[in-house]
Amino acid sequence: MKKVLLILLANFFINYSYAQVAATVKGEVLVQLKKETTPQMIEAEVHAVVGILPQFKLEKSVSEYMRIWLFTFNEDEISKPELIRLLNALQGVQVAQANHIIESRLTPNDPFFGQQWFHVQSGDHDIDTDLAWDITTGGTTALGDEIVVCVVEPSGATWSAADIVDNHWTNTNEIPNNNLDDDGNGYIDDVDGWNSSANNDAIGGGNHGTQVSSMIGAKGDNNTGITGVNWNVKIMQVQMGGVSEANAIEAYEYPLQMRKLYNESNGALGAFVVATNSSWGTDNGQPADAPLWCAMYDSLGTYGVLSCGSTANNNVNIDVVGDLPTACPSEFLLSITATNNNDVRTFSGYGQTTIDLGAPGENVYLAGNNGYANTSGTSFASPCVAGAIALLYSAPCTSFMEIVHANGAVGAAMARDYIFNGVDAITNLSDECVTGGRLNVNNSINLMLNNCSEGSCIAPFAIQLTQEAGTLNYTLSWSAASEANSFSLRYRPVGSGIWTEVTNLTSNSAELNNLLACSLYEYELATVCADTTSQWADVNTFNTDGCCINPNEYSTVNIEPNAATIVWNDVLAADSYTLVYGTVGGNMTTIENITSSEYTLTGLLSCADYSVTVFSSCVGIEPTPFTFYFNTIGCSDCQDLEYCAITADAALEYIENVTLGDINHTSESDGGYILVEGATTTLTENEQYTIYCTPGYSGFSYSEYFKVWIDYNSNGAFDDATELVFDAGSGSTSQVSGTFTVPNTVQDGVVRMRVSMSYNTALGGAPPVACGENQYGEIEDYCVTLDDINSVKEINSQNISLYPNPTNNMIWLSSNVFENNYVVRATIIDARGAVVKTVMAEKNAPISVADLAAGIYTIKMEQTQFNALRFIKE
Repeated sequence: MKKVLLILLANFFINYSYAQVAATVKGEVLVQLKKETTPQMIEAEVHAVVGILPQFKLEKSVSEYMRIWLFTFNEDEISKPELIRLLNALQGVQVAQANHIIESRLTPNDPFFGQQWFHVQSGDHDIDTDLAWDITTGGTTALGDEIVVCVVEPSGATWSAADIVDNHWTNTNEIPNNNLDDDGNGYIDDVDGWNSSANNDAIGGGNHGTQVSSMIGAKGDNNTGITGVNWNVKIMQVQMGGVSEANAIEAYEYPLQMRKLYNESNGALGAFVVATNSSWGTDNGQPADAPLWCAMYDSLGTYGVLSCGSTANNNVNIDVVGDLPTACPSEFLLSITATNNNDVRTFSGYGQTTIDLGAPGENVYLAGNNGYANTSGTSFASPCVAGAIALLYSAPCTSFMEIVHANGAVGAAMARDYIFNGVDAITNLSDECVTGGRLNVNNSINLMLNNCSEGSCIAPFAIQLTQEAGTLNYTLSWSAASEANSFSLRYRPVGSGIWTEVTNLTSNSAELNNLLACSLYEYELATVCADTTSQWADVNTFNTDGCCINPNEYSTVNIEPNAATIVWNDVLAADSYTLVYGTVGGNMTTIENITSSEYTLTGLLSCADYSVTVFSSCVGIEPTPFTFYFNTIGCSDCQDLEYCAITADAALEYIENVTLGDINHTSESDGGYILVEGATTTLTENEQYTIYCTPGYSGFSYSEYFKVWIDYNSNGAFDDATELVFDAGSGSTSQVSGTFTVPNTVQDGVVRMRVSMSYNTALGGAPPVACGENQYGEIEDYCVTLDDINSVKEINSQNISLYPNPTNNMIWLSSNVFENNYVVRATIIDARGAVVKTVMAEKNAPISVADLAAGIYTIKMEQTQFNALRFIKE
């Protein structure tokens, strides 16, 4: 991928109210680095800011694929929130977060019903595995892939137990004990799985992991003990070696790399992992605090791996109190609560937006290290679903596996939907989980088979439609099974009785040229095999270009203090455009007969807010025009106002470093005074900030006194009582720091900050002044931007997310504001606070960000209120 978007969840901007806070590992943080950044570079940057006393140092790599590293530090010297804020401000850091503690999701045994009631019992409360086994008992896919489920456990599992040993997965491409990475997957001698703590394949014998494994795949029909949901699935054991978030992410890296390797080698290496299971988590954990953990499920899903997570063993609303991982918003994570033999959820968590479905988890009869017993917990509901997913993949449906091989993520999403759509609707769960139901594996398999093409001649899939810019010509492209000899296509305007038919297509694409403008079309595709033809693929529809509408996508190019180029989407039906612009709340100017889709506005006011509306000139205009807002640069009070002069002798001592927000300016002597160019930051009202000031010396270290002023009222002086934001109080030979809060009375604009350092001892030194002369020392002025809008105020608690993650060039917005087919304004703002793009966002419609430079952006969605999300583009 040329470009990757790492999405940071909308919850970053939302204030949550909950009674408990998820526990974290003391003295540890997880840091995801940008490309070309090394952990050693981050170590050096942190030491430059906070010194060596916090003992910030690299511990280990957690995920090579996601570039995540674990660092340790001394919490007695620096607080965890302060360090995380510092790390997130560093240019080479993608995301920094705490390392959360994870606890096993096991409740005490409480025998209640009978042995394995969830497979078959009188009544309607079982998952109908006995009926599903009439179709398949697991093993391999229709195309011969050996199906694998990865069990991730803190203490491993006794995989040699009699009832699960025959389903134990081994890496046949690795030679044991030769101290070599034979299959090139990055792991040495990983024959029996992986222990990420010990860096070998020695898996611990945890009883909890044994029970979890037996729910998924205790060997069936072997005259021993019990049977799992899946008789013949291979179970990959991964031990994460400790209950921390870093260890969890590091453990997930193993199945990710194995499925990735399997895909890339066409099955010659790696493992066909279809699901992971996590019967552990963090009570009250918030996805906003753990973006890296949540993002791992998207990364697994990219390669075709679904993940099952057991929610809390507490009767609480997860939508309200949170949970990790089951509150994570990933489309590839199935969050599961536990039910009993009466389809009642008793001890476990629930949530209409976070918990997907229920599955048996109370008084379930499973194999452990010491024989068989009833046990309870969401720990066992989750692997019940993981085993069902694996059973789906073994169904005799060639077409499904063709899709999986062509696009693992699409196949995983289909399998997820079969699980969701196949649940038995349960009254007790109707308002307690997303699906309102409990797992029924037989229903899910039959849904798959009902959608499965007969034989091996399957219809085209993964169909894409692209338009030739500025025309009514379109290209269809698709994927197909290897048995395809040719393809047939038919298309027509919706409502027309006549199809345009194209046959004997020998490539996986077709041209649809000279279509009617502004029309709704439908099309179907079929595959022609040697002796049969597939069914038509599902009917797809699309609207052709050519409607007389107003432009609805804008961006700015080359914004200057007095000029800006406005670019909008070209409307095919428009003969020309009329542009209306002006300062917000001011007089408007109209420009007519514009024949291109861009226009350069000149003679603008610097540092001003402007609105632009573009109208198409054509017949049948859209009634409501769309208005775009942008800001000119040149808010120049900082440069233009005449500030009082100040001097100092900096021959022997000078300001070496000033760090505040995005400012991290290091220099040697500048002759006593300088207005620093190119180092700036934004300060928001009511927000607290920490400034760090470090003295430098040509020789001997002198005691230096620092004071800092900000001209909040932009009057060219530092005479207001609130404008002295930092007073060190005394001299020091090393770095000093202090915090201040921006008043809630500031106005937007760029103002001057003055950092004054002076020699301060009994031998003729004095505290620094804002104007006049400091005998020895140095003064540095900076331009900082004041922001009187606190973005947190604009956020409501709607369920908003950006996906997928990772992605190329496009982002999709998901929000409940779309459920009523609302159209909302999406405004993209860069790190400087400038609006760079505005579009009208619709449900299921992608937003292109290919034209944006690398950096951090905020998206604001406006319908009746603003909603903000943050994303990073590389």
